[in-house]
Amino acid sequence: MLEKILTDKFRKLLKTVLMDIQNQQDRRDEEEFAKDEMRIKEDLLDTVESYSASIVLDEDFLVAAVDGSGTENFGMLDDIRIHLLSTATVILDTNTQKGPPFSIMERAVLGAELGEQPSLDMHWHSGVRHDAKNKMADSLTNIYPSKDPTDFVTQFFRDDLGPQVKSFSDLDGTDFARHKSKLENMVSLISRAGYLTNPVVHDELRTVSEYAAIRKVLISKFKPKFILIDGAMSIFVHHVLKYPSMPSGFMLRELCALARDKEVILCAVSKNHTIPFAHRIAKMAEDIFGAEAKWFCLLPSKNDPNGGLHIYSDRTYLPPKLAVPYLFSFSRDNRPSRIDFDRIWWLKNIFVRGNPAATRANEKQLFRDLEFMSRDARWYGYPVALALAHEACKLSYENLGLAREVYRDVLRATNHDPRRAAPLREDYNL
Repeated sequence: MLEKILTDKFRKLLKTVLMDIQNQQDRRDEEEFAKDEMRIKEDLLDTVESYSASIVLDEDFLVAAVDGSGTENFGMLDDIRIHLLSTATVILDTNTQKGPPFSIMERAVLGAELGEQPSLDMHWHSGVRHDAKNKMADSLTNIYPSKDPTDFVTQFFRDDLGPQVKSFSDLDGTDFARHKSKLENMVSLISRAGYLTNPVVHDELRTVSEYAAIRKVLISKFKPKFILIDGAMSIFVHHVLKYPSMPSGFMLRELCALARDKEVILCAVSKNHTIPFAHRIAKMAEDIFGAEAKWFCLLPSKNDPNGGLHIYSDRTYLPPKLAVPYLFSFSRDNRPSRIDFDRIWWLKNIFVRGNPAATRANEKQLFRDLEFMSRDARWYGYPVALALAHEACKLSYENLGLAREVYRDVLRATNHDPRRAAPLREDYNL
């Protein structure tokens, strides 16, 4: 294989693919970007005015962050696959009045209120006995603190249709009325049952584990100003049913509503954001504001003044349903990142109808705080709390190796034949 990769033939094949992308996708994107360029430059892009390095805030505040990790291939018993899930919560205090800035809350204090940090959980299903959906529903019910789906399902419709939706009976007379029976238990909320591959199952379990951790923070004695989560606020909507195809989509809306009630700013940060022509927006910011500038750029939806941008008009889930995304950069050394906010919160706290200047002032203050919490030299330009949560939850290759040794020991101790858990030819998996 190495000899194949090092040949001119492989290089030519790769060059053909890249040229094909350039001639088809990039050329079309260039045409769409040209339609948006002036609007981005004049209306959507602006700088972040940083706090000074010696700033003492009038009021210090807490910043919480949650991240998750895991593997869908932790263990196998014949056709049964065991998933390992890891979730971590970190809370920092800006601490500018007492110093040093951003002191980390002790793990024991966190654990007493939120449970052990980081947490470990497992899930299993065979996938070939048609048990994936039911087993997944069982795990989701165990993971998420709100056990009755009616407690979190209606929030999606309330945010989507209006505050008049307080119960399932309020869906009568809407397009969703005929689907009410499918909204009453965790199993029927999984409407993507035909696509329950192991990666899909694992992503849903990991997402809900993170949402469960966020919910614990929201109802805890801690009162953070921000809660950060790794990823986007995307909700995958069933193309026929027109509501979330997975329980996590409903849970996200409940979290957003709870955050609004608690006056907490919920932020979803994505390093890998798939926003088309982000590099061109970054180049535009550099040309206008200078190479060292810190900046943000609103990515409006069709419902915002002047509508959405041409560059993502045919992109699925951009902008996400009921969310507002921005592109931002706090360091020229990093690729621009994306951050999503709850749209209902954004309309109340950031957007000022008919007053773009007031909206911009609110945006600049929001990103000023976000930039302030992204100054650690180790991850400069990325929120410190989220980086620490990632460090706390990640399962390294070495850790997984040790965990699998424990798995083999427990197999023997419980009188399972270790050969059930070993591939037929282990030498092919080196």
